[in-house]
Amino acid sequence: MLCWICGEYSEGEWNDQGEDSLQKYRLDTIPREVARNRLLNAVTFHPRRETVAVIDARGRVTAGPVNARRSMPPHPAAAMDGIALRTKVTRGASPTRPVRLREGRDFTYINTGDPLPENADSVVMIEKVNILEGGWVELVEPALPWKHVRQPGEDVAAGEVVLPAGHRIRPVDQGALLAAGVEQLSVLCPPRVAILPTGSEMVPPGLPLQPGQLREFNSTVLAGFLEECGAVPDCRGVVPDREEALREALVSAADRCDILVVNAGSSAGSKDFTPRVLAEVGEILLHGVAARPGRPVVLAMIGETPVIGLPGYPVSAYLAFDWFVRPLIRHWYRSGAAAPPPLLARLGREVQGGPGAEDFIRMRVAHVNGRYTAFPLARGGGVTMSMVRADAWLRLPPETTRLNAGEQVELEWVRTPAEIERTLVLTGCDDPLLDRIGAMIGRLSPGWSLFREYTGQNEGFDLLRRGGCHAVAIQGDLREEGYSGMIRIRVAEREMGWITAPTAPEPVSGVEDLIRSGLRLINRPPGSATRDRLAQLLDEQVGGRLPSGWERTEGSHWKAAASLAGGTADVTVGPRSAAEAFGLRWRPAWREPLDLVLPRSVAESEGGKALIETLRSRDLREMAAQLGGYDDSRAGEIIDPPFAKNSEGGRWEL
Repeated sequence: MLCWICGEYSEGEWNDQGEDSLQKYRLDTIPREVARNRLLNAVTFHPRRETVAVIDARGRVTAGPVNARRSMPPHPAAAMDGIALRTKVTRGASPTRPVRLREGRDFTYINTGDPLPENADSVVMIEKVNILEGGWVELVEPALPWKHVRQPGEDVAAGEVVLPAGHRIRPVDQGALLAAGVEQLSVLCPPRVAILPTGSEMVPPGLPLQPGQLREFNSTVLAGFLEECGAVPDCRGVVPDREEALREALVSAADRCDILVVNAGSSAGSKDFTPRVLAEVGEILLHGVAARPGRPVVLAMIGETPVIGLPGYPVSAYLAFDWFVRPLIRHWYRSGAAAPPPLLARLGREVQGGPGAEDFIRMRVAHVNGRYTAFPLARGGGVTMSMVRADAWLRLPPETTRLNAGEQVELEWVRTPAEIERTLVLTGCDDPLLDRIGAMIGRLSPGWSLFREYTGQNEGFDLLRRGGCHAVAIQGDLREEGYSGMIRIRVAEREMGWITAPTAPEPVSGVEDLIRSGLRLINRPPGSATRDRLAQLLDEQVGGRLPSGWERTEGSHWKAAASLAGGTADVTVGPRSAAEAFGLRWRPAWREPLDLVLPRSVAESEGGKALIETLRSRDLREMAAQLGGYDDSRAGEIIDPPFAKNSEGGRWEL
């Protein structure tokens, strides 16, 4: 713990609250780097070795230096197609006094890679040889000694080190080894890492879920990470929330594996037994690091086996894995960290952290007009999809609690620059059909992808002006001002209406029904056109009265429909497609266009053309028909001018 008097870091302590109460462990606040060094200093690995054939060695790590068994090339060899000869026979050759040579007496024809004849010391390129009849050739310049000749050992000499110890073998390394006469070599056996998921409510894949149970998926993710690192995952069964079961599982896994990863149970809840049981069967190095998310990690030793207790929230678990498990595996292979160069980007939005700990923030990165602009994604250790959508990480040190929009920052890559630069970023309003476009574009235009973010139209246009996106999805009309250089492309005309959950006594058919007492409403976020339209209807028809009961917001129509289907809300306003997908009751309210607005420069780019091709494709029409509630007869049509209003002033009534 951090002592607020002396400022020193100390270990957490066990607090005995009595015989009948659970002991709880106060979290340390040790800096991440200090914690990692403490773990590595406590561990002494003795990796096993094995001999493998070079042809099977890709991805393995050399156990020691590998020396060449023979020189490459093993003899002088021709580096060019031409003629091999003794340089003395070409003395005095010039354009005015060419030298004539006879095959078999003065020279020999030779191909690239052929051994040099014993009496030759040079090769003349065939392009510089004037071939005459009768086996004669003519040269107009003298040859130089050992010109175009590969000397023995030029590539590698016998006894020379081909690969150092601790080198991960690549395909090119395999080729060099075989050329150097190495057929087998000694490599380090990969560490065996036990993955021990805990929690009585967790159910592994393949088994049905009962009410109150959750799918255990962190083991699958961690196993994949381990394989990427060069380790062998040993996935153990789920350990129930019983101390004796956890104790037995820990001892068994530590006895059979080189590293032990325990997932969940590292916090301070009533069923978080991991720290206490680890203290009984081993030694706790620390419990808690000054970093968010991922703070309640446990580092311990059971005998000579290091144990990392990861938090249960997926994002926290994955970060703690990067901080402690990856370095342990590099320590096993005696290799240093391979840190790629940082990505320099400017912030598109303000980013806030908290005092006293590092903050790790998932970022989405847009590459527009040659610049990278980064935006924070959803926070929280359990927001799994933010890991899927993240392009990079932003690390805020403990002393930095805020960064302003426009500041330049260094990011750690998650996706490669090439992937980011071939990703179109679409903001603005939400619709299920827009999400499907992202899945289509990569199939129709390989190499391209689309990232969707629900921002509302106003924020979407603000991002477009600041280079934070490529296009904005809109519903309804645009004002004439401010859209110079933009084009508007029709996606579809959609049916919007009242979506009611099965739990509501009667389906909502209009604003009058909406204000019925006790209804739980999911509204759209501030700045969205649907929210504004609903407010307009309330003002016109019921004097601006808000629905009774309670109201919350959701950025996605699909997620709002899922909440209604799950019984946590009663009514929302959304497209017919979302209602049909979840089998919800739907009543029509209005029709409206669903369009994209993008700069002409984007539309004319390779990515813009891929997007427009997708909008005009048969795939989109088939998807619109499958979802239901769309008129796609004008899909892909350019609406010119982009701000033109229809005769009804922007209203499409059913």
